[in-house]
Amino acid sequence: MADQTKRLVGKDGEVYAATKGTLIAGNGSTALTDGYYIVAAVAATSSALPAGLQADYVFKGSPEITPAEGDNVIPLTLTRKCDITNFSVEYSADEIDVTTLCDTQRSYRAGFTDATGTLEGITTINVSEYLMSKFIPIVTQTGQTVEVTEIDGETLIMRLVLNKPSAGGDVMSYFAPIAVTSYNIGATVDDAQTYTANFRNTPDDDLVPCVLKEVVA
Repeated sequence: MADQTKRLVGKDGEVYAATKGTLIAGNGSTALTDGYYIVAAVAATSSALPAGLQADYVFKGSPEITPAEGDNVIPLTLTRKCDITNFSVEYSADEIDVTTLCDTQRSYRAGFTDATGTLEGITTINVSEYLMSKFIPIVTQTGQTVEVTEIDGETLIMRLVLNKPSAGGDVMSYFAPIAVTSYNIGATVDDAQTYTANFRNTPDDDLVPCVLKEVVA
């Protein structure tokens, strides 16, 4: 509904980690499946992607969309992270003082923007390791078999959902490539083991941080 107004609460949100799949080059005959995609390229003419899409942004695909030649997209595989209890993102911009001697009060321009954030959750075996592995190798032993997972220095793509589909109304999600800058874990008697991970948005060759708003018809 165009005039829909919804005041969000915490339970409307959820969190996913995303991984990029193999680029799909449009051929005019193979339809997409339900899911999220990054636009790698938009055909110069006769594009079959949703009107208005630009390269490096995310959109929701469906079997009704059959990319034409020149329409290239990258599928995202999403994994819901049910160990997270809350998240936050803060945007800021450098304050550049452009005051001159002719001014009667100080004047400022906004410089480059920066985004930092925090993920907080309950440490959960087989779920939380994707954050641990950003800082320390994980050695997994099953009987006499050992698998070593080295430190993962790759950019992490997150989908932070402000309003999930089951909550009703327009779906709103924040997609961003991030670098995890700190991670702490610990245990306290008679309390859940929690963690805090801090992150910054970081440049990515394919994805520009954006909010995707899926309007309910």
